[in-house]
Amino acid sequence: TFTLPKVSPGAISPYDSLFQIYAPELGWDWRMLASIAYHESHFNPNAQSWRGAYGLMQLMPQAAIRFGCTSTPSAECSIQAATKYIKYLNTLWSKRVFNESERIKFVLASYNMGQGHIIDAQNLARELGMKDTLWDGNVAEALLLKQQEKYYTMKCVKHGYCNAREPVTFVRKILGTFDLYRSVND
Repeated sequence: TFTLPKVSPGAISPYDSLFQIYAPELGWDWRMLASIAYHESHFNPNAQSWRGAYGLMQLMPQAAIRFGCTSTPSAECSIQAATKYIKYLNTLWSKRVFNESERIKFVLASYNMGQGHIIDAQNLARELGMKDTLWDGNVAEALLLKQQEKYYTMKCVKHGYCNAREPVTFVRKILGTFDLYRSVND
């Protein structure tokens, strides 16, 4: 479980106008980007994680540079680069998961953990007779199995062990916060 942010009608963050500018490039409601930013940095454009991710959208340096940001991105640059990264992930997953609402879960998990572990989980789900295009109870469960040597050493798994609770929880947090933001700021 997690605590939802406190929100009052009106503005969610100081960056709402930027989320509103970039979200249409994804065909997303801007509040989904705001949900990611809340959980990644609590809307702090100077945030840095122990893993090396930085900025409002907590991109890893390699991803930030690949998608157009410097090592000290402005809030707008961080949102713009994150949007490009999400667009890349959505294109990747659109070839594997056709249902858009399911695909968003795969995109969010990939944003958090990298697509390699999520592709592994999809392959593992398929191998174990689970539905490889459904997140909850299927690919998310297979991802959690990647914490056990019996599973992360299987031939269909290319990226090894994964601390899978984090991306599974991340997806749930983002979608829960998005629902909250929509209900308060319609």
